[in-house]
Formats: sequence, structure tokens, C-alpha cells
Amino acid sequence: MATLFFIVFVDLVGFGMIIPVLPFYAERLGTSSSMVIFLFGLYSMGQLFGAPLWGALSDRIGRRPVLLATLAANAGANVLLALASSSWELGASRLVSGLAAGNISAAYAYLTDITSDADRPKALGMLGAAFGLGFILGPALGGVLAGGDDGGSNLAVVAYAAAALSAVAFFATLLFLKESHGPEHRAAVKALPRQPQWTVASRPVLRELLVSTMLVTGAVSMLQSTYAIFSTEILSLLPRKLGYMYAFVGVISVAVQLGAIGPLSRRFGSLALARTGGMLLAVALAIMPLTSNANATLLPLAIFGAASALFTPSISTLITQTAAASERGAVMGIFQGASSLGRVIGPMMASGIAGLAGLRLPFYCGALFSLGGALLIKRRGAAVAE
Repeated sequence: MATLFFIVFVDLVGFGMIIPVLPFYAERLGTSSSMVIFLFGLYSMGQLFGAPLWGALSDRIGRRPVLLATLAANAGANVLLALASSSWELGASRLVSGLAAGNISAAYAYLTDITSDADRPKALGMLGAAFGLGFILGPALGGVLAGGDDGGSNLAVVAYAAAALSAVAFFATLLFLKESHGPEHRAAVKALPRQPQWTVASRPVLRELLVSTMLVTGAVSMLQSTYAIFSTEILSLLPRKLGYMYAFVGVISVAVQLGAIGPLSRRFGSLALARTGGMLLAVALAIMPLTSNANATLLPLAIFGAASALFTPSISTLITQTAAASERGAVMGIFQGASSLGRVIGPMMASGIAGLAGLRLPFYCGALFSLGGALLIKRRGAAVAE
């Protein structure tokens, strides 16, 4: 389990490094502010197609080969980013990186392979903490490497460093990660009749959880993608400070996932935590556009970090409870696909709204998304957890 967490952590550090420098990369290539938000959505579009594919494929050929292939692809995508000299090359690098990031479904499936039902919420929280730690170090490291100005000379250094970290994760997987989905399980999956993944997603309880995931994740992505532009254009932040702000969110998220998610899950249950996380996200999004300086955004960012830490492992636990052992990769792939669909819809909606009505309105729209997703869990998801 420790090896999996290390691999996810290292890969997410590389991903997080790109976040604070992407707006400056795009600006240097003459890309508009609203199109920068679109680029964040393009990454998620890759995840949308990649997650179900890699998840289902990991059921058939194993988790390890999928992780190896996608880590290598992500390293290549970051090299392409470093070499980008046009907006289309920038977009292509984000799309390929998103396709590779669909491997998270295989990582979640790996974890469900090796944990019991009782231990799974805590383990998923720890995996979420690995994500959070990546977001603590990644944006901060990316900001430091990029420097305190937007001249752009160090932006390629950040992309090359991210590629190197994906390479480290690749070799760690190759050398140290054992396969969790053995030959007998793969044979059982291959013996089953093939069915379209949408038939699995059509199960009533799973369907409602997936819709909730899409709505709340869409709201999260509206904050993440819009805040990068909001902070640079309205709050006048430069890469280093922006990286520190993202790192602050990561600290809050990791603190909750490592120290609180296990006890809270045992006391209140995953359903209540997922619902609470969605509601707190709505609060954070509603407060954010009311701020006028970087320090004032720390409160909604702290709420956002805590809310995300509550929602993600809790909704993941509810999703895993709907999956048989032979279909965990497929179900987690569909779950990641729903998350990715939210990350596509969120930034694209935010891009259009920001272009028409300014950078504050996307936050309010995201608050409505998140509130709707939270209420949907309350109304239709209870049969899973109770």
C-alpha cells in the first residue's frame, strides 16, 4: 500500500507543478483568459475518456500494466508541454496528460483489491491524502521553479521537472509495485460476457451517486480553473504566490484526510460526510467572489480544502459499495469518468460565463452545482450507505 501511495504522490506532484504556471504559459502564447479556463477543461476531457477505458482494461489485464503505460504517457505529455510553441501544442499536451491521468481509476481499483470493506474508507482517505500532499508540494514547487515574475524563461523547466517525476513514478511501479488483480481474477473477468459500461452505470443507486459526483466535481473544477485567472487578473498574484495558495489548500485537505476522515466516517458514515462536503463546497464558492485581496481568499480556500477532503473519499466509498470484485476497475473507471465529465463541464461553463459576465459569476454558478449534488445524495443515495 505504501508503494501505491508513493507512486500517486510523486505523479500528483508533477501534475500540481503545472497548475500555477499554466496561465502564464498560455499568456506567453497569446491565449485569452477565458481560453485558459478551457485548457483546464481539456485536461479533464482527456480524463473523461481515459478513466473508463483504463479502469475496465485493468480488470482484464491487471492494474500494473495500466499504471506503467499511463505514467509513461504523462511523462511524454509534459515534455510536449515544455516544447510547446503554439496554443494547439499546449492544448494537445493537456489532452494527452488528461488521458494518462485516467489511470487514477486503476489506482482506486488497486486499493479496493487489497482492502476490506471495514478498512476501505480510511485507506481511500489516505489515498486522497497522497493526492493532497501532491497538491501541497506540486504547486509550491512549480511556483518556485517558475520564479517570481511572468517572464516565462523558467516555465519549460517546470514542465521538464514534471516529466521527470512521472518517470520516477514509472520506475517505482516497474520495480516495486506487485500486481493486485491476479490471473484468476483476470480470467474470471474475461469469462464474463462483455456488456457496455453504461449498463453498469444505469443501476439506480449508482446512477444517482454518479450524477452527484459529476455536479460536485464540476463545482470544484469551476473554482480551481477560475481561481487561477481570478487571482492573477483581479488579485494580481504571480506564479510563486499562486503556488503557495494552492499549497495552502493542500495542507488543509491532507490534515482532514489523514487526521479526521477515519474517525468521522466511523461516527457519521460516508453518506453524511459526502453530503456535508458538498454543502461546504457551496459555501466556499459563494464566499470567494466577495473577496478583494489574496489574504481574504484564505477563508474560502480553507473551507474548500476541508470540504473536498470530506467529499471525495466518502463518495468513493459509497461507489465501491455498489461494485462486485470482478468489476471494481470498471465501476471505478465510470466513477472517474463522471468526475472527469464534471471537470469538463465545469471549466467550459466557467469559460463561457467568465467571457460574458466576468470572473466572479462562475463561482456563484458552481455553488449551485455543489448544493444540488449534495441534496441529491440525501434524497437518493441513502440506500447505499445505510
